[in-house]
Amino acid sequence: MHNNLSFKNRFYKQLKVSILLIILIIFIGYYLYDLSPNLSYSLMFGLSIGYVMQRSRICFTAAFRDPILFGMTELARAIVISLIITTVGFYILQYYQLGSGLEISGKFTPLGWHIPIGAFVFGVGAAISGGCASGTLVRAGEGFHMQWVVILSFIIGSVHGAQHSDFWYSFFQVDKSVHLPTILGWKTGLIIQLLFLIILYIALYYHEKKKFPLTK
Repeated sequence: MHNNLSFKNRFYKQLKVSILLIILIIFIGYYLYDLSPNLSYSLMFGLSIGYVMQRSRICFTAAFRDPILFGMTELARAIVISLIITTVGFYILQYYQLGSGLEISGKFTPLGWHIPIGAFVFGVGAAISGGCASGTLVRAGEGFHMQWVVILSFIIGSVHGAQHSDFWYSFFQVDKSVHLPTILGWKTGLIIQLLFLIILYIALYYHEKKKFPLTK
């Protein structure tokens, strides 16, 4: 009986706080809209993404870790599906821009040894902190104080990396970006990437099925 009352008290307390936060967000959204509509849209988009991340428990570190350590591939398969959707979406957008004579949008990162080295450094940091950027933000929002230290480290590392990025690009002689549709053709590039992602999804599915044959 006591536990039920305690649960109800926490529920109503969270409900009141949620209502106040929603009202505050609406006022902030209107204020930002007066300054610039894009600021208001960015706020709404960011809150929507944050809600989805919190409810889905998405974490890129866990997506790579869980299949190896535990044999679970649900998060990894979810990321693969999101990559499939993103691939098709960017294909439509960029193909339209190309046909309209517009500049192709997107961030094109040059290939080089800086990528595996940076990935290794990031992996070490993710293993120590227990999560990637998205997982860290979710847990920080849920009240895990240690993750605020990780966020501060993210900010310091990002600023430091931005200041010295030119040195590392020149050190590894990085001067060429790779755009698969430009090299192989638009349809061929799309088909190859989708086939790779589909095969990866199937491999992950059967990997989990092999680890837990009775649950599928």
